Amino acid sequence: MEIVSGMNLFTERVDYLYSGCMTLFEYHIVYPEGETREITHELAMSDIVDINGNPLSRPLPTNRMIAYHVCRKRIAEEKGLTVTWYFLEQLNAVELLEYT
Repeated sequence: MEIVSGMNLFTERVDYLYSGCMTLFEYHIVYPEGETREITHELAMSDIVDINGNPLSRPLPTNRMIAYHVCRKRIAEEKGLTVTWYFLEQLNAVELLEYT
């Protein structure tokens, strides 16, 4: 019986150590309509991204495309989890001209 209770104590200590060392990171984009989508990478403020949240390289090939820029960032941290939301604002063709 003493060995079993000692093993339980050891397992509890191991769980505590791992929970303090492991943090999961989630990244989400929030479209202007309020829809969200999880992405696998971080974005920088004022990045120009496509509809899937992938950064577009500048200069843009054309101003006739659907593109967004990151206008706001929100981070929520909990024990073992950090969630980042990137709020997007859609750019129109006139606004995209300065990036072509």
